[in-house]
Amino acid sequence: MSWSGLLRCTAMEKNGRTVISDCYYEGALKLTRPIYLHPSQPAIYLIHVGGGYVDGDRYKTEIMLQEKAQLIVTTQSATKIYKTIKMPVQQYTSIYLDHQSVFEFFPDPVIAYEKAQFYQEMAVDMKESSTFIYGDIITPGWSESGELFCYDRIRSKLKIYYEGDLMLFDHLYLEPSKGMTGILQMEGYTHFGSLFVISPFMTKNFLQQFERMAARFPASAHLGWSIPMIPGLIVRVFAHETYVIETVFQMIHQFIREECFQEGPIFLRKY
Repeated sequence: MSWSGLLRCTAMEKNGRTVISDCYYEGALKLTRPIYLHPSQPAIYLIHVGGGYVDGDRYKTEIMLQEKAQLIVTTQSATKIYKTIKMPVQQYTSIYLDHQSVFEFFPDPVIAYEKAQFYQEMAVDMKESSTFIYGDIITPGWSESGELFCYDRIRSKLKIYYEGDLMLFDHLYLEPSKGMTGILQMEGYTHFGSLFVISPFMTKNFLQQFERMAARFPASAHLGWSIPMIPGLIVRVFAHETYVIETVFQMIHQFIREECFQEGPIFLRKY
Protein backbone atom coordinates (compact mmCIF):
# COMPACT_ATOMS: atom_id res chain seq x y z
CA MET A 1 0.00 0.00 0.00
CA SER A 2 1.51 3.30 -1.10
CA TRP A 3 1.32 6.51 0.89
CA SER A 4 1.61 10.14 -0.22
CA GLY A 5 3.47 10.64 3.05
CA LEU A 6 4.65 8.28 5.79
CA LEU A 7 6.20 9.21 9.12
CA ARG A 8 7.33 7.11 12.10
CA CYS A 9 8.82 8.47 15.31
CA THR A 10 9.83 6.93 18.65
CA ALA A 11 10.67 8.87 21.81
CA MET A 12 12.38 7.43 24.88
CA GLU A 13 13.46 8.66 28.30
CA LYS A 14 17.21 8.71 28.82
CA ASN A 15 18.91 10.07 31.96
CA GLY A 16 15.89 12.13 32.90
CA ARG A 17 15.50 13.64 29.42
CA THR A 18 13.34 12.60 26.48
CA VAL A 19 15.15 12.01 23.20
CA ILE A 20 14.02 10.92 19.75
CA SER A 21 15.46 7.40 19.49
CA ASP A 22 14.14 6.53 16.03
CA CYS A 23 12.72 8.53 13.15
CA TYR A 24 11.72 7.70 9.57
CA TYR A 25 9.78 9.65 6.96
CA GLU A 26 9.16 9.58 3.24
CA GLY A 27 7.06 11.34 0.63
CA ALA A 28 5.41 14.63 1.56
CA LEU A 29 5.76 14.23 5.37
CA LYS A 30 8.82 15.34 7.32
CA LEU A 31 9.59 16.56 10.82
CA THR A 32 11.97 19.07 12.35
CA ARG A 33 14.78 18.36 14.73
CA PRO A 34 13.56 18.43 18.37
CA ILE A 35 13.26 21.84 19.99
CA TYR A 36 13.58 21.83 23.77
CA LEU A 37 11.03 24.38 24.93
CA HIS A 38 11.49 22.66 28.29
CA PRO A 39 14.91 21.25 29.32
CA SER A 40 13.67 17.65 29.55
CA GLN A 41 10.78 17.70 27.06
CA PRO A 42 11.29 18.04 23.29
CA ALA A 43 8.82 19.52 20.82
CA ILE A 44 8.72 18.44 17.19
CA TYR A 45 6.98 20.08 14.24
CA LEU A 46 5.36 17.91 11.56
CA ILE A 47 5.85 19.32 8.07
CA HIS A 48 3.92 18.76 4.86
CA VAL A 49 6.24 19.79 2.03
CA GLY A 50 3.54 19.90 -0.65
CA GLY A 51 1.68 22.93 0.68
CA GLY A 52 -1.71 21.23 0.80
CA TYR A 53 -3.65 17.98 0.47
CA VAL A 54 -5.22 17.12 -2.91
CA ASP A 55 -7.40 14.47 -4.54
CA GLY A 56 -6.52 10.94 -3.47
CA ASP A 57 -3.70 11.82 -1.04
CA ARG A 58 -3.14 9.26 1.71
CA TYR A 59 -1.00 9.91 4.79
CA LYS A 60 0.09 7.79 7.72
CA THR A 61 1.81 8.88 10.95
CA GLU A 62 2.97 6.56 13.73
CA ILE A 63 4.29 7.92 17.05
CA MET A 64 5.48 5.78 19.95
CA LEU A 65 6.42 6.98 23.43
CA GLN A 66 8.32 4.55 25.58
CA GLU A 67 8.08 4.44 29.36
CA LYS A 68 8.30 7.90 31.03
CA ALA A 69 8.91 9.69 27.71
CA GLN A 70 7.33 13.14 27.23
CA LEU A 71 6.76 14.66 23.81
CA ILE A 72 5.03 17.75 22.44
CA VAL A 73 3.94 17.65 18.79
CA THR A 74 2.48 20.34 16.57
CA THR A 75 2.49 21.15 12.85
CA GLN A 76 4.31 23.76 10.81
CA SER A 77 1.09 25.12 9.30
CA ALA A 78 -2.59 24.41 8.80
CA THR A 79 -3.76 21.24 7.06
CA LYS A 80 -5.27 22.64 3.84
CA ILE A 81 -7.68 20.33 2.02
CA TYR A 82 -8.24 21.39 -1.60
CA LYS A 83 -10.79 20.19 -4.18
CA THR A 84 -11.12 16.40 -4.21
CA ILE A 85 -13.29 15.26 -7.12
CA LYS A 86 -12.68 11.50 -7.18
CA MET A 87 -11.17 10.34 -3.89
CA PRO A 88 -11.18 11.97 -0.44
CA VAL A 89 -7.93 12.88 1.29
CA GLN A 90 -7.21 10.25 3.94
CA GLN A 91 -5.07 10.70 7.04
CA TYR A 92 -4.31 7.94 9.55
CA THR A 93 -2.49 8.45 12.85
CA SER A 94 -1.43 5.73 15.30
CA ILE A 95 -0.10 6.60 18.77
CA TYR A 96 1.28 4.25 21.41
CA LEU A 97 1.86 5.55 24.96
CA ASP A 98 3.74 3.37 27.43
CA HIS A 99 3.64 3.65 31.23
CA GLN A 100 3.91 7.21 32.66
CA SER A 101 4.46 8.77 29.23
CA VAL A 102 3.00 12.18 28.34
CA PHE A 103 1.94 13.10 24.80
CA GLU A 104 0.70 16.62 23.97
CA PHE A 105 -0.54 17.03 20.38
CA PHE A 106 -1.78 20.39 19.08
CA PRO A 107 -1.82 20.51 15.27
CA ASP A 108 -2.80 23.67 13.42
CA PRO A 109 -6.40 23.78 12.14
CA VAL A 110 -7.82 21.71 9.31
CA ILE A 111 -9.02 24.09 6.58
CA ALA A 112 -11.42 22.48 4.10
CA TYR A 113 -11.82 24.41 0.84
CA GLU A 114 -14.58 24.24 -1.78
CA LYS A 115 -15.44 20.65 -2.92
CA ALA A 116 -13.05 19.14 -0.39
CA GLN A 117 -13.54 15.66 1.08
CA PHE A 118 -11.46 14.68 4.10
CA TYR A 119 -11.28 11.54 6.21
CA GLN A 120 -9.02 11.23 9.23
CA GLU A 121 -8.70 8.50 11.81
CA MET A 122 -6.57 8.47 14.96
CA ALA A 123 -6.03 5.39 17.12
CA VAL A 124 -4.41 5.79 20.54
CA ASP A 125 -3.18 2.78 22.53
CA MET A 126 -2.33 3.97 26.03
CA LYS A 127 -1.61 2.73 29.54
CA GLU A 128 -3.55 3.74 32.64
CA SER A 129 -0.59 5.77 33.93
CA SER A 130 0.02 7.64 30.64
CA THR A 131 -1.34 11.04 29.58
CA PHE A 132 -2.86 11.99 26.20
CA ILE A 133 -3.72 15.62 25.36
CA TYR A 134 -5.05 16.43 21.89
CA GLY A 135 -6.63 19.54 20.37
CA ASP A 136 -8.31 19.49 16.94
CA ILE A 137 -9.79 22.50 15.09
CA ILE A 138 -11.84 22.46 11.87
CA THR A 139 -12.54 25.61 9.84
CA PRO A 140 -14.17 26.35 6.46
CA GLY A 141 -11.84 27.52 3.68
CA TRP A 142 -12.26 30.14 0.98
CA SER A 143 -14.65 29.45 -1.89
CA GLU A 144 -15.08 31.28 -5.21
CA SER A 145 -18.70 32.11 -4.41
CA GLY A 146 -17.74 33.56 -1.05
CA GLU A 147 -20.07 31.20 0.80
CA LEU A 148 -19.12 29.27 3.93
CA PHE A 149 -19.23 25.49 4.23
CA CYS A 150 -18.60 24.73 0.56
CA TYR A 151 -16.59 21.59 1.28
CA ASP A 152 -18.35 18.30 0.52
CA ARG A 153 -17.73 16.42 3.76
CA ILE A 154 -15.39 15.89 6.71
CA ARG A 155 -15.28 12.70 8.73
CA SER A 156 -13.00 12.44 11.78
CA LYS A 157 -12.69 9.43 14.09
CA LEU A 158 -10.77 9.10 17.35
CA LYS A 159 -10.39 5.72 19.05
CA ILE A 160 -8.72 5.42 22.45
CA TYR A 161 -7.67 1.98 23.65
CA TYR A 162 -7.13 2.08 27.41
CA GLU A 163 -5.13 -0.88 28.75
CA GLY A 164 -6.07 -2.75 25.59
CA ASP A 165 -9.83 -2.02 25.67
CA LEU A 166 -11.63 0.44 23.40
CA MET A 167 -12.94 2.96 25.94
CA LEU A 168 -13.58 6.06 23.84
CA PHE A 169 -14.82 6.34 20.25
CA ASP A 170 -15.48 9.87 18.96
CA HIS A 171 -16.96 10.26 15.49
CA LEU A 172 -17.42 13.69 13.90
CA TYR A 173 -19.21 13.90 10.54
CA LEU A 174 -19.87 17.22 8.78
CA GLU A 175 -21.74 17.31 5.47
CA PRO A 176 -22.78 20.85 4.49
CA SER A 177 -25.36 19.67 1.93
CA LYS A 178 -27.42 18.33 4.84
CA GLY A 179 -27.46 21.74 6.55
CA MET A 180 -24.81 23.18 8.86
CA THR A 181 -26.54 25.98 10.72
CA GLY A 182 -29.36 24.07 12.39
CA ILE A 183 -29.56 22.48 15.82
CA LEU A 184 -27.07 19.67 16.51
CA GLN A 185 -24.84 21.01 13.74
CA MET A 186 -22.81 24.24 13.78
CA GLU A 187 -25.81 26.31 14.92
CA GLY A 188 -24.63 29.49 13.24
CA TYR A 189 -20.95 29.12 14.12
CA THR A 190 -18.18 28.57 11.58
CA HIS A 191 -15.27 27.07 13.56
CA PHE A 192 -15.29 23.93 15.69
CA GLY A 193 -12.72 22.59 18.15
CA SER A 194 -12.39 19.43 20.25
CA LEU A 195 -9.95 18.98 23.12
CA PHE A 196 -9.35 15.54 24.63
CA VAL A 197 -7.44 14.96 27.87
CA ILE A 198 -7.04 11.39 29.15
CA SER A 199 -4.83 11.19 32.22
CA PRO A 200 -4.70 9.83 35.77
CA PHE A 201 -4.36 13.50 36.82
CA MET A 202 -7.99 14.13 35.81
CA THR A 203 -9.29 13.70 39.37
CA LYS A 204 -12.50 15.06 40.88
CA ASN A 205 -10.53 17.85 42.55
CA PHE A 206 -8.89 18.88 39.26
CA LEU A 207 -12.22 18.93 37.44
CA GLN A 208 -13.71 21.16 40.14
CA GLN A 209 -10.81 23.59 39.73
CA PHE A 210 -11.29 23.46 35.95
CA GLU A 211 -14.94 24.48 36.28
CA ARG A 212 -13.89 27.56 38.24
CA MET A 213 -11.18 28.39 35.71
CA ALA A 214 -13.67 28.05 32.82
CA ALA A 215 -15.31 31.32 33.89
CA ARG A 216 -12.30 33.11 32.34
CA PHE A 217 -12.82 31.72 28.83
CA PRO A 218 -13.48 34.29 26.04
CA ALA A 219 -17.11 35.37 25.89
CA SER A 220 -17.13 34.83 22.10
CA ALA A 221 -16.57 31.08 22.58
CA HIS A 222 -19.57 28.80 22.97
CA LEU A 223 -18.43 25.65 24.71
CA GLY A 224 -19.25 22.67 26.86
CA TRP A 225 -17.39 19.82 28.47
CA SER A 226 -17.99 16.26 29.58
CA ILE A 227 -16.25 13.47 31.50
CA PRO A 228 -15.65 10.12 29.75
CA MET A 229 -15.75 6.66 31.33
CA ILE A 230 -12.01 6.79 31.93
CA PRO A 231 -10.16 9.57 33.85
CA GLY A 232 -10.34 12.50 31.48
CA LEU A 233 -11.97 15.62 30.12
CA ILE A 234 -13.54 16.39 26.74
CA VAL A 235 -14.13 20.01 25.70
CA ARG A 236 -16.07 21.18 22.62
CA VAL A 237 -15.84 24.76 21.36
CA PHE A 238 -17.84 26.71 18.76
CA ALA A 239 -16.54 30.08 17.56
CA HIS A 240 -16.38 32.43 14.58
CA GLU A 241 -12.58 32.73 14.52
CA THR A 242 -9.70 30.28 14.90
CA TYR A 243 -7.81 32.31 17.49
CA VAL A 244 -10.76 32.12 19.91
CA ILE A 245 -10.60 28.32 19.99
CA GLU A 246 -6.80 28.41 20.18
CA THR A 247 -7.06 30.77 23.16
CA VAL A 248 -9.38 28.37 24.99
CA PHE A 249 -7.10 25.42 24.22
CA GLN A 250 -4.02 27.34 25.35
CA MET A 251 -5.67 28.31 28.63
CA ILE A 252 -6.67 24.70 29.35
CA HIS A 253 -3.26 23.38 28.30
CA GLN A 254 -1.46 25.87 30.51
CA PHE A 255 -3.77 25.03 33.42
CA ILE A 256 -3.04 21.31 33.04
CA ARG A 257 0.71 21.85 32.84
CA GLU A 258 0.69 24.00 35.98
CA GLU A 259 -1.70 21.92 38.08
CA CYS A 260 -0.72 18.41 37.01
CA PHE A 261 2.96 18.63 36.07
CA GLN A 262 4.12 21.80 37.84
CA GLU A 263 5.45 23.04 34.50
CA GLY A 264 5.34 26.52 33.02
CA PRO A 265 3.35 27.48 29.90
CA ILE A 266 4.66 26.89 26.40
CA PHE A 267 3.78 28.70 23.18
CA LEU A 268 3.54 26.48 20.10
CA ARG A 269 2.12 28.77 17.44
CA LYS A 270 4.36 30.05 14.68
CA TYR A 271 2.92 33.59 14.42
